Amino acid sequence: MKTEKQLRKEILNLTKEFYRARKQQEPFIPGETQISYGGRVYNEKEMMNLVDAALDFWLSMGRFAEQFEKEFASFLGVKYCLLTNSGSSANLLAVSALTSPKLGERRLKPGDEVITTACGFPTTLNPIVQNNLVPVFLDVELDTYNIKVGDIEKALSPKTKAIFVAEI
Repeated sequence: MKTEKQLRKEILNLTKEFYRARKQQEPFIPGETQISYGGRVYNEKEMMNLVDAALDFWLSMGRFAEQFEKEFASFLGVKYCLLTNSGSSANLLAVSALTSPKLGERRLKPGDEVITTACGFPTTLNPIVQNNLVPVFLDVELDTYNIKVGDIEKALSPKTKAIFVAEI
């Protein structure tokens, strides 16, 4: 009988073969093959990591996430790095963290104004509202959808404590 380690190695080797067989069936033909602007882009290593994590039944955070957090924190030169399930959750955590009493007088308090764009994602606006902060909306440049930087200074008031915009 094979050990778990042997079986895992065999499964991962089969996964690599599967990936290569699938890619061989999809030749790229210039001018004919459709190129998706936003689809699944992965290689055999990523597929093998997916299967490897699934074999441990890690369907969310697991050893790969922990390894990434440690290596990314080291790369950034910081003590900690935490992953979130989405950019939306990261936005909520970021704004909420800025309301922490641990920041003392620098913390955001209910009623403080936060400059943001009038044309953006709900998940940029919602954390402002959820933390009882007041959004101050600025328009965007039509060609880039980025905030009109020249309008920021005009929007500043004594209540302005932050600027929070998403990359579009």
